[in-house]
Formats: sequence, structure tokens, C-alpha cells
Amino acid sequence: MHPNARRSRGSVLRVLLWLASGALLFTVIALVAIDVWLRGKYEPTLDAMRQDLTAHVDRFCEEQATLATDPWFHEPRTPGDAGPLLNRWTGWDPSPAMPADSPLQLPAALLEKKSLEEWLASDVDLSGLDFGWMRELQRHDRWDLLRNTPVPPADPYNLMTASVPNFLPLQQWSKLRLVHGLRTGQPLEAARDVRHLAWLSYRTDTVLGAMIATALLGLEGTAHSLMKEPPREWRPQSAEQNARMRAVLWASMSFSSVVAPVEVGRKARTCGSAISRCIGLVEAGNMARYVRPLAATSYREAYAALDEAVAAASCSNTLLPTVWSRGVTIDDRPPSGGPMPEQPEWMRKLPRRYIGRHIAGILLAIAHQNIDLLKQLPDTPATAGTVP
Repeated sequence: MHPNARRSRGSVLRVLLWLASGALLFTVIALVAIDVWLRGKYEPTLDAMRQDLTAHVDRFCEEQATLATDPWFHEPRTPGDAGPLLNRWTGWDPSPAMPADSPLQLPAALLEKKSLEEWLASDVDLSGLDFGWMRELQRHDRWDLLRNTPVPPADPYNLMTASVPNFLPLQQWSKLRLVHGLRTGQPLEAARDVRHLAWLSYRTDTVLGAMIATALLGLEGTAHSLMKEPPREWRPQSAEQNARMRAVLWASMSFSSVVAPVEVGRKARTCGSAISRCIGLVEAGNMARYVRPLAATSYREAYAALDEAVAAASCSNTLLPTVWSRGVTIDDRPPSGGPMPEQPEWMRKLPRRYIGRHIAGILLAIAHQNIDLLKQLPDTPATAGTVP
């Protein structure tokens, strides 16, 4: 072969080698740039959340311990599931509607949106209402949302899209029960009915039920304040404790998030009588389960700690084990026309080890909760009242 031909071929090979090296370098730089860009979309949010939780976990434990001294948490209650009754009596959102024969059905005139004060000031006749169903519920100490339901829960189960009881009638009935109790000179009996309804709402192990519970206890406090001379033995939950309850139960979601530092989450779930543990695990567990196929490697220690916490939790209801073991994941394909969009095909084809952690990070950042209510609590601890 002519020497010039060899030199020419060698030059071509060097050019191709340089082009290939340049393309590889460009690809690496592009991947690094994309990686940095993607991390910038979620890491600042998640880092801020971790710092916030770490800075306030001691405050959370202190407030939870103070809340746990409230007598409402220690009233004697008969073990039993109210689900077979309440799941049948209530309407569900988005469906089905409340049964026509439910004892929770109210006359149209009593469906008006009025405050407790307005109902008490009105001349509405409540003598025809039967509050016996409230007393019947006092034979139970929890409310399982997945047993004896009008529509069987989907499998896999998604807490965010599943039908839930419509709690609003419970608030309306509580107002009317308190008004009736004040008018008939039986405020303590009415207060016990409402307090127990609040307890069952709290024992759904959902943050929605917990917020309804604080609302019902707030109604009891309002009724007490409207009496000129309330019975001395009637001591509803104080406004300070009510605000504390709302803040602690809401914050529990963040402290059980897979994003929370492992030791911070473990401390929050076990301190102060752990009265928020089930709610926190249920609510945070739904998202943790959803992203687990993508986040298991990046958050290996967090998932191990949550596995341990779920196994040790004694929540009585079936919601937590259902969410954690049979909850929907991002890899599950929802039924056609379902409320949750399935993972796009292009996303499924991306390199899982590379892009999966970024998708998980973005989803966790979007879904992250805050502990603002906890941080807004006054520094002075409240004094718990006594049982009515």
C-alpha cells in the first residue's frame, strides 16, 4: 500500500476518534447538566423540608406530649368497629349518596348552613329528631373505612382517589345535638355524644377525619361558651388544646414522610404517647408506597424504618396495612378512565436507575406537606381540661 494511502487512512481514523471522543464528552456534559438541572427542581425543596423537620422535631414531641394529657384521649370507650354502621349510614364522596333510610338523613329545613350560634338563636323545632344513633355509636371505639363499605376498596388501593365518607352531616348533626342539649337542660349528654363522634372521626386514622374531630370538639367548646352558667363538671377541650391537636396531627404527615431524616422520623413517631403515629403513617405511607419503585434505592434506610414502624404500629384499623402493602404504585396501570393518569410510556422506557430517582424526587417535592401550624403555636403550653 502506498505510504500516502496509509497516512490518509490514519488521518481519517484520528478524525473519527476525535469526533467520537467529542460526542462522548458532549454526551457526558449534557447528562451532567441535565442531572444538575433536574436536581435543582426538587432538591432545594426537599433539603428545606429536612432542615425544617430536624429543627422542630423536639417542638413536635413537646406539643404532642402536652396534647396527650388532654382527658379526651383517655375517656373510657368500649372496643369495637363502628364501620359497619357509619360506612352504611353516611354518603360517600364521590359516591354513593347517603341511603334514603339512613338515620343521618335530615329534613330539608335543617340542612341550612348556619353556625351553632345561629341555630341556637333560631326557633327551629328539634323535638322530632332522633339522636339515638349517636348513643348507639358509643359501643365502638374506632371507625374502619375499608370494612363493610358500600363499594369494595380498589386493589391496588389509592388513598388519594378512593371514595371517603362525607363527614359534613356529622358536623351538622353535632350542631343540632348541642343546641338540643342546651335547650333541654342536658348539655353533658349532648357533649358526650359529640365528643364520641369526634373520637370515631379521629380513629379513622386519616388526617381528614382528624380535622373533622377538631372541628367537632371546637363546636362543643362553642356550646359551652354560650351557656351563662354551664355545669361545673363540663370542661370541654380548651381552644389552645384544640389548636395544638390540629397542628400536631397535621404535622405528623411530614414527620413520617420518606423524605424525613430517619432518626427524626423515628423520634416523632415514638415520642409524646405517639397519638399521631397512625395518621402520620397512613397519610405519608400512601405517597411513599406510590414512589417506592423509583425511590427505594435512594431512600433505602427511610423505607426500612417505615417498614419497621408499620409492623410495630397498633392502629386497629386495616387502613395502614392496606396502604403499605396493597397501595398503588407508579408502576401500576389504573383502569381506563380512572382518576389517576398512568405513567406515560416514554417515562417507562427511560433508564430506571438514572431517571427514576429524579422522578421520585420531583413527585415528593410536589407532594410535600408543611409544619406551619406547628410553628405557629404559642410557646406557652396549654392546660388540659377534664372530661365532661
